[in-house]
Amino acid sequence: MESRFSRRLSTNYIPSDEEIDFIRIELVSHIQELARIDERIRELSAQRDRIQAYIDSHKALISHPRRLPVDILREIFIACLPANRNAVMSAREAPLLLGRICSAWRTIALSTPRLWASLHAPLDYILEKESRKLAVIEWLQRSGAAPMSLSVCFERGSRSLSSLSAWSEGLSLFKSLAAESATRWCHLDLIDFLNGQDQLAEISTPALESLEFSGRVSSLRNFNVAKVPSLRAITLHSNDWYEHIDEFILEMPLGWSRLTHFTLVCYRHGHHSGISLRNVIVLLGRCPQLISFQVSLSEANIETPPQLSDLILLPYLQTFIMTKSSLGAQSLGYLIDHVSMPQLRQFSVEKLTGPTSLSVIALGTGSPLLQELEDLNWQIYDSLERILRSFPPLTRLVVSGGYESDPHLTKFLHLLTPEENLEAVLCPALQKLVITHCSGLESSTLDAFIQGRIRLAQGFCRLEIQNSSVPDLISGAVIQFYRSQGVDVSFSYDGHGLVLSPWMGLSDDAIELQ
Repeated sequence: MESRFSRRLSTNYIPSDEEIDFIRIELVSHIQELARIDERIRELSAQRDRIQAYIDSHKALISHPRRLPVDILREIFIACLPANRNAVMSAREAPLLLGRICSAWRTIALSTPRLWASLHAPLDYILEKESRKLAVIEWLQRSGAAPMSLSVCFERGSRSLSSLSAWSEGLSLFKSLAAESATRWCHLDLIDFLNGQDQLAEISTPALESLEFSGRVSSLRNFNVAKVPSLRAITLHSNDWYEHIDEFILEMPLGWSRLTHFTLVCYRHGHHSGISLRNVIVLLGRCPQLISFQVSLSEANIETPPQLSDLILLPYLQTFIMTKSSLGAQSLGYLIDHVSMPQLRQFSVEKLTGPTSLSVIALGTGSPLLQELEDLNWQIYDSLERILRSFPPLTRLVVSGGYESDPHLTKFLHLLTPEENLEAVLCPALQKLVITHCSGLESSTLDAFIQGRIRLAQGFCRLEIQNSSVPDLISGAVIQFYRSQGVDVSFSYDGHGLVLSPWMGLSDDAIELQ
């Protein structure tokens, strides 16, 4: 659009009074035209919105989700449930969220028992409002006759359950839940349970398959839930400072011979923070059906293990983990010599001490399918090559390098680095290597190891170095190159970690809101 002031526009020119009057008169017609155009735009926008609404509403009639059969919709709904925990009483996720999409989906969701067959019930949260108590009962009623997975949090130190009356109210609510659905409980998780075992002792759960319990583990001695013949998996978390588990673990009324999964974890440190090696051996002898076994070992494990006349055979055991305390060479040797684990895939004993090489080699001979080996330390490096040759199917290995410069760690990586003859490499199936307390390594050693494993093309995909004392051992550009070749390399240094985030310390729910 041409103007007599075109050359003056976007400059510092100051028009005269006559020019100002001219400009004002000139703009009148253009302002009027702009108003007419804006009005036309509003009319066209309104017309467009009407046409778009017409199109959208008719497209909805022929949309694929509307035509999905109800049984398929139900399966999709069930797939929306949390995979690693029970459903929670929140409209932000399934199943409650599914009832807020449309009336048809709400009808389907409310009539699908499997959608309501899991529930996490924090008692302090539920007791806060009367409506939530009714909602829990209604939730369980919606589950119909479906097998239930229930987790109940008894106490978190909140105001709701801090008084004796509130605690009694919480126990009463739990008994109401039991009366409504205990015969259908297949998986039960009792969190922070410290008191009230007498009131709950008679609860019957005939279909229970797995039990997870945290709190005062001795409470389970009076629980019928631990005596159920169908119980196959039990996980115990002891967080009571004064509880000596080793004194009563063998007295617990469990169907030991039927258990397939047993876990006992202590969250405190001290002389009596786990169970003794003697009782570990006794438990293994009681549980011939075990698939996984994890316990916290007491520091008081120096006592002589029980004398065994026969070898303990665990034909199905795949995972064996002992944590919290050290285990000497003699004790480890006794364990491996007297317990047969032919199907073992994962073995981890925290803080092995003394010359344990022969015992570790014997483990590889007796458990030829072992794939994960953790907590190898510097005291076995004198027989390192023999040890590694004992575990040809190994896929994951965790080793400790030590805080001082250690030539054994360099030797270790050299042994695992494929040479020209790729067929003679040790641990050819290795996929993940974790080195803790790394010091004294050269970047060239790591590079040769990674490049050799890439050349081997057997699926090596991760190298993790924890508590390294050498920052910038491998540059960021080199790490990116490794990742482009399919190998993820990560470092953490003494005193600080590499992975930082503005959401550190926030709960998962808070992060999801970002």
